[in-house]
Amino acid sequence: MNGTKVETMGMRIKKRRAVLGMTQEDLAEAMCLPKTTISTYENDRVDVRGSVISELSECLRTTPNYLLMGWSGNAEKTDPYLEEMSNMLGMISDPKVREVLAIQVCALVG
Repeated sequence: MNGTKVETMGMRIKKRRAVLGMTQEDLAEAMCLPKTTISTYENDRVDVRGSVISELSECLRTTPNYLLMGWSGNAEKTDPYLEEMSNMLGMISDPKVREVLAIQVCALVG
């Protein structure tokens, strides 16, 4: 080992929750789970089921790939602007606003 600490799924869940300004209670409420369950996920005390990972990724406005492996996009090359734009779009809660922005971006690149 080279002394590098491996980031676990629990660490990524906790980090993403903090970035969004959510408490464990907020995330638990959004997922209709007890707070203790969120704590067990963040402390890597249980293996998280696939269906839960999908729901977690939606609540945390990220991808299942990020939660599972720490990948935020293409594993070989991540464009920092694309990643930043994706994170910002994920923070927009109104689906109509997100749709309009997606249409505008498509028009710009199309």
